[in-house]
Amino acid sequence: MVPIHDTDVASERWAQEEWENYELWEKVEVRLKRQRRMWIFATAVVFVFLSALPIVMDRWPKWSARVVLRHLAHELSRIKREAGVNRAALRLRVLDPNRLTYQIEKIPNCKSREAGEILRTGTFESTAQTGSFRLLSSQLGSELGIPGLQESFCYDHLEGFSAASDGKQVVGFGVISSRDFDQKRLDRISILLLSGPSAEVSMD
Repeated sequence: MVPIHDTDVASERWAQEEWENYELWEKVEVRLKRQRRMWIFATAVVFVFLSALPIVMDRWPKWSARVVLRHLAHELSRIKREAGVNRAALRLRVLDPNRLTYQIEKIPNCKSREAGEILRTGTFESTAQTGSFRLLSSQLGSELGIPGLQESFCYDHLEGFSAASDGKQVVGFGVISSRDFDQKRLDRISILLLSGPSAEVSMD
């Protein structure tokens, strides 16, 4: 049996310690690289966030107005469905353009100018939004160069959308934030367009 000398044991112990130190520094280097990547990623995220923030703040009123119009679009879809099921003509009238309150009436036909049976009332704004938006009337729309804006919507189960039967190809509802209206800021108006006898909905 070959004898094991102290120098051999010491040499082997030194080699093991050297390898352990190498593994330790390798782990430290990997950790530092990971931290550097995280800092770079975090910096990039903060940069993108700060760059996008002014754009988001600028477009937020228009996006919020679109949320209001989605509530209106949902109500219009409900009116069309109920008119078909009940074989009737239903009309939505905006009661207060400054608070976006409305009522739904059942009437003999869409040419009727008389008040009909009130089925329900409501508002397109949430409680937190009350007074934050206003509906643009047809008169205001004409003054601003936006023709075809409406304050009411009527749908007959036989004739379909009243505006289409009257020869109007495209009409719509316009909503603007109260602050933008006071400041005459017109680039953030949101419009719900209605086209054809079935009152197909699109957003602008």
